[in-house]
Amino acid sequence: MITQEKALAIAKHYAQQSGRGWDERYHEACPMTLNGEPVWQISTSDSKYSEELPWMMEHMPNPSYYYISMVEGKCVAVGNRQEQILRVYEGE
Repeated sequence: MITQEKALAIAKHYAQQSGRGWDERYHEACPMTLNGEPVWQISTSDSKYSEELPWMMEHMPNPSYYYISMVEGKCVAVGNRQEQILRVYEGE
């Protein structure tokens, strides 16, 4: 079983590789079961902040969810605001 900290690191890496979005200021992990598999649900957003005004967002954030397998230690699914969960397959 992987730790919460490891799951956050895996989700951040996946977000950077896929370009889906990662908010350095907000992210949290919650254990859950997805299709009978224990996973960490990582919640974050695709927020982008202005360089000139660091307290101002460039656009309204969209929530992003990453589902990290506690057993395999990899991202197995991603989710969005509409609560749609999409499986991630090898090579994605």
